[in-house]
Amino acid sequence: MTETTSQRHTDILNGYKAGGSRFHLWAEENLGDLKLKSWEWGLIEMRWEIDDRFVMPDGVMFGGHIASVADHVAGLAAMTVLAANEERFRTSQLKINYFRPLTQPFATIEGRVVNASKTLIHVEADIYNAEDKLAVRVNAVQVRRMTG
Repeated sequence: MTETTSQRHTDILNGYKAGGSRFHLWAEENLGDLKLKSWEWGLIEMRWEIDDRFVMPDGVMFGGHIASVADHVAGLAAMTVLAANEERFRTSQLKINYFRPLTQPFATIEGRVVNASKTLIHVEADIYNAEDKLAVRVNAVQVRRMTG
């Protein structure tokens, strides 16, 4: 399998990283301030500035919100291995293990594709708290599909 990201998906990821793309703006409005720090084939690194909109009264992030961010992160990681401009994907499985609470001010995220076959993309992501301790591990499966 090739280790080249399609031009379309390269443009989307680079636009997200630059901060002005519609994907980044959607994420910022709905998920919080997620910055794509770096990406390459099969890998992404992000920083999540946790703001008051997503923190419960006790100062802890709601698990369902973390799950939404996890699905978004898995999608960005999967996008790095799409070789054709016409390729798309959909999440078919999302598993989340919570090890410790996530709180402000930020979290760091490392996502990686562990297997990319003709029809499935398996992604793992780790979300670390501000003390650099593993807070959440994500396992996702994305189903590839072609458009047009």
